[in-house]
Amino acid sequence: MGNLLKVLTREIENYPHFFLDFENAQPTEGEREIWNQISAVLQDSESILADLQAYKGAGPEIRDVCQ
Repeated sequence: MGNLLKVLTREIENYPHFFLDFENAQPTEGEREIWNQISAVLQDSESILADLQAYKGAGPEIRDVCQ
């Protein structure tokens, strides 16, 4: 992890390119509990984000109440 931070804080052109596969990463037994907690939060966040993106605003309703 420290090496990743070093690369991210410097000019990337000067260092070898590498790929981190976060989507297919698998937790170790020691990481399993926190992995499950984070996974649940991320799944909830997808539906929350979809709801926020579908929000059309309430401007007309607010103006109606204020009149």
